[in-house]
Amino acid sequence: MIDNNTVAVILCAGKGSRMNSNCPKVLHKISGKPMLAYIMDAHRDAGIKKTILVCSHENISLIQSSMDKYENVDYVIQEEQNGTADALKTAINKTTFKNLSKIFVLLGDSPLITSLDIKNLSDVSNNCSILIGSFETNDPFGYGRVVRDKEFNVLEIVEESEANKEQKLINICFSGALVLGSEKALSLLNDIDNNNKKGEYYLTDIIKISNDNNLNVRDKILDYDNVRGVNNITQLVAAEIIMNNRIIEKFIEDGVNISLPDTSLIHPDTVFGKNVTIEPNVHIGEGVIIGNDVTIKSFSYIEGAKIGNNVIIGPFARIRPKTILAEDVRVGNFVELKNSNISKSVKINHLSYIGDSSIGDNTNIGAGTITCNFDGVEKYKTKIGRNTFIGSNSSLIAPLEIDDNSYVASGSVINKNVPADSLAISRAKQENKIGWAKKIKKRK
Repeated sequence: MIDNNTVAVILCAGKGSRMNSNCPKVLHKISGKPMLAYIMDAHRDAGIKKTILVCSHENISLIQSSMDKYENVDYVIQEEQNGTADALKTAINKTTFKNLSKIFVLLGDSPLITSLDIKNLSDVSNNCSILIGSFETNDPFGYGRVVRDKEFNVLEIVEESEANKEQKLINICFSGALVLGSEKALSLLNDIDNNNKKGEYYLTDIIKISNDNNLNVRDKILDYDNVRGVNNITQLVAAEIIMNNRIIEKFIEDGVNISLPDTSLIHPDTVFGKNVTIEPNVHIGEGVIIGNDVTIKSFSYIEGAKIGNNVIIGPFARIRPKTILAEDVRVGNFVELKNSNISKSVKINHLSYIGDSSIGDNTNIGAGTITCNFDGVEKYKTKIGRNTFIGSNSSLIAPLEIDDNSYVASGSVINKNVPADSLAISRAKQENKIGWAKKIKKRK
């Protein structure tokens, strides 16, 4: 049972030097979402509503700003990187949460753990003082080994650097997830010392100390793919593959028709309507809402946009943030839209850039049309009315208004407002120089 006095302590103070990045390790993204956010969602979905994030001086501000949507979060600083036990003691000593009944310790670089895993850990932890999440692997190198007796009681966890030859053969390993379910177990944190090769306070040492104090310590075997950590870019990529497969599978189960799922990347928070088709090699980023009867064709990239019903996008289209497509809109190949409101039944089928614009119902945008919205300093709006035709290869220089039922002739450069029911033409008069080509050829 997860009650209101249960708290999740997430260890996020690690530098992540092997990531070769200035970004805090726990904020590296998987499928467009920070690793830490997946862990936050997992334990919140499991029923844990209080969270303590153990950070460093270097990363706390970035973590706070990234996790600001979550409520009931305490951010504490581990002054020095003295090990996981020190991190947990810091969390408990500095938190504002009181009367804690159960403490879940999770690692900020293990984004694949699920809410079901946490629920299962909670259920089993009711029958012991300390519960650890473990996993079985054929390649245990680098992991702490779980030493158990014949009754499967956990005797100790031995870190890789401290393990002897026999212990290194053990293939049951510690996942990093741990549940403290008694005040006595919590008090034993003070008995952990740093008498080891690294001179750190290992949280894993609490297992042997607890056994010495006759506390019941057990483990729950979890799927390795759910608890694998991310310490470098290679592992980040591996985690992203697993997570994206989960995301895609869930959307397919919900009725989204995704062709060749392995080729597409879809943000987990994407909202899909009914009868949506996603062709191969599509990228859908953060903040996308998609209506009913929508087709997104191959090699299209969408982020931060709202897509109405019966819309067709692509192939090779890019829909950038703050773009709204109303119903029955057609956006074709090599079209880029940004911060624009596209009304009902508008067609932008070929090779166009539409930025900082609004376009009225039933308007047709010809191939190669460019809204020139940026003068090098400021950005300006282009407003195109209803039932308007913009001829191919037109440049529309903002700020600009083109009223309803107007025409812009192909190849025009338009920098003045166009009244309703008008034809706008702005291009040099064609001149044919007879015989000029023959003269040029004679010079060669």
